[in-house]
Amino acid sequence: MNDIAPTLDTPAVHPTYLKLLCMMLRNHGGDVDGALAAAGLGSWKELASREALVPQRAVNRFVLECLRITVRGSMGFEVGTTIQISSHGPMGYAVVASKDLRQALETVARYVPLRHGLLRIRLRGTADGAAFEVFERLDMGESRDFVHAVLFATFLRLMEAVVGQPMDTVAVDLPFAEPAWRGEIDKVFRGRIRFAAQRLVFYIPQDLLQQPCITADQQAHEKACLECEHLLSRAAVTTTMAQRVRELLAGREGHYPKLSAAAAYFSMSSSTLIRRLKEEGSSFQELLDDTRRARAHWYLTHTQLTVEDIAARLGYVDTTNFSRTFRRWYGATPSEVRKAQAR
Repeated sequence: MNDIAPTLDTPAVHPTYLKLLCMMLRNHGGDVDGALAAAGLGSWKELASREALVPQRAVNRFVLECLRITVRGSMGFEVGTTIQISSHGPMGYAVVASKDLRQALETVARYVPLRHGLLRIRLRGTADGAAFEVFERLDMGESRDFVHAVLFATFLRLMEAVVGQPMDTVAVDLPFAEPAWRGEIDKVFRGRIRFAAQRLVFYIPQDLLQQPCITADQQAHEKACLECEHLLSRAAVTTTMAQRVRELLAGREGHYPKLSAAAAYFSMSSSTLIRRLKEEGSSFQELLDDTRRARAHWYLTHTQLTVEDIAARLGYVDTTNFSRTFRRWYGATPSEVRKAQAR
């Protein structure tokens, strides 16, 4: 993976996990398309076919929207407990084909960037076993507690799948305060928990590390690891320039960068960015217009913000200019579109 210092706009999170969150939101009666649009992620149809990683900033928006809709503080933990091995792609298959739990954890540590680019994992020895430590490459922001609840449940279930038994002898440090939904944790985990820790850490005794994997298969493990290595080698070049610009713009609402600033963000000249986008059949202005158009329509149809407030959020100093541009986009004024939606 590319180890250039990331930002919240760096494509980082595998879309599979957002799809699973969408399914849970739908099960709780939530408006999936509305929540995705609020996060600048388009619609369910777009996400369902997406393969490119999602920036953490967009993930944060989507998580907050899901929590607002469902009012379920335990939602992250619930998502983690339902994630299947297949959801982790080749990394998941390599893990469950490992010879023992130690090798399984070493596999996760090696390949977790394929699933979440802002995470790094270290497996270090301790006096009586090992510590499985999760490090953040930067502060993940508003969804940090949610993400760590997902990771806690996910890794717990993954280890149980490897050895075929509860992790009752494992101790865990959790980097968030003891939640009101603590009872949900107690239903599935009986080990020691320390809340408000610096980072997520699993302390695993030596005898458990040596526990054989119940689905150990050396050939399958090696094959899956080869696939993971291949994915690591090409991960930095799978996202198009247009997609990277879209994600930058989505994270800068109200303070959209000019072409020169966007080019500098990607460490290239303006002429290079223009050429790269042209090769993909796009341009910076087209991408900016697309971003503003989608957000303007969403605000009009999903919120009660005034036209003046919407214009300001999209970086328009002159509301008249915004209304004129909106009519060009949709063939109707903002007020007409809002009235049509309300019928």
